[in-house]
Parts: sequence; structure tokens; C-alpha cells
Amino acid sequence: MAGGRSTSVPQKFPTGGRKEKRVIRRAKTRVLCRYGVTVADKTAFTKNISESGLFLKSNQVFRPGTTIQLTLQFPDRTFSFWATVVWAKQVPPQLAHLLECGMGIRFINPSPEWLAYYENWKRKLGL
Repeated sequence: MAGGRSTSVPQKFPTGGRKEKRVIRRAKTRVLCRYGVTVADKTAFTKNISESGLFLKSNQVFRPGTTIQLTLQFPDRTFSFWATVVWAKQVPPQLAHLLECGMGIRFINPSPEWLAYYENWKRKLGL
């Protein structure tokens, strides 16, 4: 399930009337994720993960600004978060396997347990 390489991905976050670019280390990896607005009833996989958020590959997206419930299922542990949709891209269903679709997600107050697990997990993968 997990594996990959680390990349620096410039992320754009709204800051008033201008956009600020941040470089965040993200681990390119595929982890099972359940998500939804009130109940985590949809299933998708991550494309990359950082300590503060992730890219969720799915054509079932929510509007930016939506608060969602998210569960990441690692082989040895499961983490639940509240998170905010930062950006979303939906494509016609017949093109979903060809074009990139999904959501950029930012965790709301990630727990110290998650931060410690993420650092240890990255180290184990050699990232």
C-alpha cells in the first residue's frame, strides 16, 4: 500500500487577495482513505501525503472550503481527522481514468500522534 518517493510540491493557499506559494515535503504514496461531510462514507486513495494534508485522488469531490471527516488506513494504524478542502477538480466520468481529478486536503489541528507517526513512517520509507 505504501511506498514512493518524496517530492517538493509548491502549494498555493489563499491569503486575502493574493496567493502565497509554500513548498511542503510530500510523500508520493497510495493509502486507503474514507471521507465524507458528516460520515466517512466515500472511499478513495491518496496520491501524496504530508504532515499537514494530502492529495486525494477521486472524482467524488467537495467544494473548496468544505469541512470533511477523513480516515487514513495504514497497514498498522488508522488515523481520523477533520480536514478542509483547499481545492477540487472534477472531470467527466468517462475521462476520470485519463485526467487528474481529486482534492487538495488540509488537516485541521493534526494530533501529535499523527505527526510522530508520519515522521517515523517517512523515515521507514527512506524519505
